[in-house]
Amino acid sequence: MTNDFLVGVLKPKVKLICWSSNNEGLDPRRVILLAIKTSAGGVLRKGADYYLKDYPEEKLSEWIIKAVNFPSVLEHIYFTFLIEGISRVTSHQLVRHRIASYTQESQRYSAAERTYIVPKTMVKYGFESRFRELIDKLYRLYDEMIKSGIPYEDARYVLPQAVTTKILMTVNLRELIHIACLRLSPHAQWEIRELVKLMISEVSKIIPEIHDLVKEGCKRGV
Repeated sequence: MTNDFLVGVLKPKVKLICWSSNNEGLDPRRVILLAIKTSAGGVLRKGADYYLKDYPEEKLSEWIIKAVNFPSVLEHIYFTFLIEGISRVTSHQLVRHRIASYTQESQRYSAAERTYIVPKTMVKYGFESRFRELIDKLYRLYDEMIKSGIPYEDARYVLPQAVTTKILMTVNLRELIHIACLRLSPHAQWEIRELVKLMISEVSKIIPEIHDLVKEGCKRGV
């Protein structure tokens, strides 16, 4: 019989916390435009404010898509995400992308989360019940260790990788496109594919061209 407080969750949650220039009310796409025009000498002729404020909106999208031809300009834009409900399996995969900054929920200084991921294959092949029973036993042992005085940092050794975690991630647009090219591939594991889809969906609220940028960026190896 499993503990009521143990819950198998299936999908991650992603919230875009902040992004370049959101506090100033400036469209971050115009920073990309400014970078392109700075490289081409446009700022010398017309000044930065023209591209940040007055450049025609209808022409902006075209330049954003063209930015994959000059990928370094995409590095001026960053996004910070709060990611919840992913397994430690997926967080290990995510932090391999080193051109980003991460702060992850600690199992050393705080009790482990009581939610965990149940892969659909375990349900499909009839292992869900045994899997949940094993998770329950591990948590009971974990709780017993904590109550006996074993510190969190040592008791965590019994925790499975299925346990969920929270992580704050800051990444620039170029690296995000690179991550999407790798992690939206059919060769990537299902959980991180779902995570990156949600990240791209959040960014699309700020950069509507993000799907086209990913498509073109993958072609060009951004």
